[in-house]
Amino acid sequence: MIYSDWKKFWKDQNRILEIFFDFLMVEKGLSQNTIFSYKRDFKLLCIYLFDSDWFKKNVTPKRKKNLYESIDNKSVKKKLISLRQLNHNILRDFFYQLENNGFKNTSRARFHSTLKQFYDYELKQKNVVENPIEFIDKPSVKRNLPTVLNENDIDSLLYHIRKNPSKSDSAAKQKKMKKIKCLIEILYSTGLRVSELINLKIGDIDLNKRTLVVFGKGGKERNTFFTAKTKKAIKDWIDCNPDSSEFLFPSHGASGHITRDSVNKVLSEISIELELDNNQLTPHKLRHAFATHMLNKGADIRIIQQLLGHSNVSTTEIYTHILDSETVETVLKNHPLGKSLS
Repeated sequence: MIYSDWKKFWKDQNRILEIFFDFLMVEKGLSQNTIFSYKRDFKLLCIYLFDSDWFKKNVTPKRKKNLYESIDNKSVKKKLISLRQLNHNILRDFFYQLENNGFKNTSRARFHSTLKQFYDYELKQKNVVENPIEFIDKPSVKRNLPTVLNENDIDSLLYHIRKNPSKSDSAAKQKKMKKIKCLIEILYSTGLRVSELINLKIGDIDLNKRTLVVFGKGGKERNTFFTAKTKKAIKDWIDCNPDSSEFLFPSHGASGHITRDSVNKVLSEISIELELDNNQLTPHKLRHAFATHMLNKGADIRIIQQLLGHSNVSTTEIYTHILDSETVETVLKNHPLGKSLS
């Protein structure tokens, strides 16, 4: 089909994609955020199909601002193929250009996974006769082990937040201390993702049974458990708040609850107080610490998988690699023949 402007071309391709996105949301339970990332990937591919020369000169991982506004004003006069007409040669050129323009292996591997899901779906719907991405190797991605707070670090953190407030502290400061204590106790006690923490509702908490109902990725529900000290921290924090909010950590913003940024800010302030590296104390690092320390104490990996909300145990197994790495380091450091071993 001959197109004269980008908006018309993207509208037609987006019409094809919306059916696929509905399938991902309804059948696969993917979140709106994941769908948004998929749409962004397809939009870049469609820009390449619309004008590959413009793509080569303008699309880089760092250029996000005004990219789509620029393409919106562009016109071409040539026959363009749709997503359903792509062959592996065009896709191979697209992946080559991504690499040439500075997109890392991780980004290109994500593109590859996104396209594979789409064309697998299109093949089942008989909208295409083959999956063109099958002819293209997925970029290899080295999986880096996350850095983990050790148990001494966590002991120092918990000691810091559990200190009783001074009598001279204002009511506002005492309330803030209770909030910080509750937030950190939950993160380390349960291994929640930050998105799960900020959306946590008071009605999801059973203080007597010390359990939380958590709604994870794709709205999947699971139960997790917390310690007696976390129970006290939650109760003390709830007592500070009016009954008008359903969220454990309410806010006056549009969402009604605190944001990811506000949680990161809290942890950043604690990092400064404890003289930690600013990137060492994050919600995800506390999640890593929870899983690793549980494994270190002998917990079954399948139980940890359930508590973390991982759909596949292979995701959880990364924590066994962390322990393997720490074990090797300990042996080399403390073995009587350590010098010769290293």
